[in-house]
Order: sequence, then C-alpha cells, then structure tokens
Amino acid sequence: MTAQEMMDEVTFIIDPFVRRHCGPLFFAKSMDIPRGNILSNGSFGFINTGEKRLLVTCHHVWREFKNLRKIHPELMFAICLPNENPIVLCEIDFMFIDEDDRCDLVTFDMESLASLCVSRGLDFFNVQQNLPPKLCCGDTIYLIGFPGKGREDNENSVGFARQGIGVHASQVGQFSFLADVSKPKRNTDFFAGISGAPCFAVYADGPIKLVGFATGFAPGSMSMLQFAYAHYIQPDGIIRYMS
Repeated sequence: MTAQEMMDEVTFIIDPFVRRHCGPLFFAKSMDIPRGNILSNGSFGFINTGEKRLLVTCHHVWREFKNLRKIHPELMFAICLPNENPIVLCEIDFMFIDEDDRCDLVTFDMESLASLCVSRGLDFFNVQQNLPPKLCCGDTIYLIGFPGKGREDNENSVGFARQGIGVHASQVGQFSFLADVSKPKRNTDFFAGISGAPCFAVYADGPIKLVGFATGFAPGSMSMLQFAYAHYIQPDGIIRYMS
C-alpha cells in the first residue's frame, strides 16, 4: 500500500469509523456562558456489551469531577455530540456502574440516553459481536482524542478539535499495553485530554476492533502512552481487573 493509499484509508475509513464511537466530555459550572466556566475536559467511548450500552472513561477523570464538585457544587458533567449542543448528564451519579483505579476505568449506564446519542450521530461499538483480539507488539492502533489545547469556548458555545492518533503497540503487558509516541516528537499538550478515548486495532485483512482505552502517559514517562484493556469491562458494566 502506498503512502497516499494509507492516508486515504485513515481519512475515509478508519477515522470516520472510530469517530462514531467517541467524543469529548467536560465539566462546566454554567452551560449558559461556557467561557470561563469549563474547569476540565477529557474523552469518552461508547460501547454496547450486549446487555448494556455504556459510556466509558478514565477513573481519574471521574475522580477529578467529584473533587471539583466538592468546591463547585453546581458543576455539571457534559458530553459533546457531532454538530449538536452538548448533553448534560444530570443523573450522572445514578448512571454510575463501576470504577477501578488499578486499570483507571469507570463505566456509566447510557440506556436512557442511547437513542438520543445515536440520533445525533454517535453509536455504541458492539463488543459482543466484535470481541477484543489478543494484541501483539507492532499492531497498528488508532484513537481520537480531544485535547484541551484545541478547546474553543465563548459566550454561547463550546467546541473541541479532534486529534486522530495512529501508533503501534510497543509493549504488550499482562495488565496494560503501551505505545511509543516519541517520534515524531510532539509537545505533551498534543495528548492532553485524551484520557478515556477508545483505542482500536486496525488490521489489513480484518475488521477494526476495540482493544482498549487511553489512560494517559505511563508513570515516569512522557513518551509512552498507556492503555487499559477493553476486556476488563464485563457485559453488565462491571470492571474485572484481570489478565
């Protein structure tokens, strides 16, 4: 495959596919005037386990929201949908299913809002019909993050630039996997806000499959992105941290 053919595949096949299953989330003190009221942001993934449709993000993202809400009780948890107004998850505490800080994941029940999200351009990746494959070193993986540096908020709107990232799995461990992002060299803020983004394995002779979720840089490294395995999430949304 030529370089142009690879670029076309990313642009017209891989990126649109991944984009349907993820988006940015943010915490805001006011939805009337976004400017100055958005305190933090991250990313989320939508999956369908066969039993539940879930929103998945990082445990540390959820922890940050709860800590900030202690200071700002009015704080809201919101998600962005393509070309639509954000949705405030008013019942986020009741939507909560499970969390595990060891693999840095948290799950929420989206059944009540699933139809709305689908009608506005997103979809829930069916992990029951597309079981996560065994990842190997060198496999191509692709994710889309929504870095905070690209956030645009003004008096009446908020928007996020999406950042597609294609890398190779460089270390595949028992409890997580890593990808070396040192080349080409990028500022660390290029990756800020990707926590919770779903990560997909891309194969030349097979379908695109969910393999994990980005949790940020590996401890002690600013060049290795770390990912939690998607198979930790059980059909009922419970997170089972295991090999």
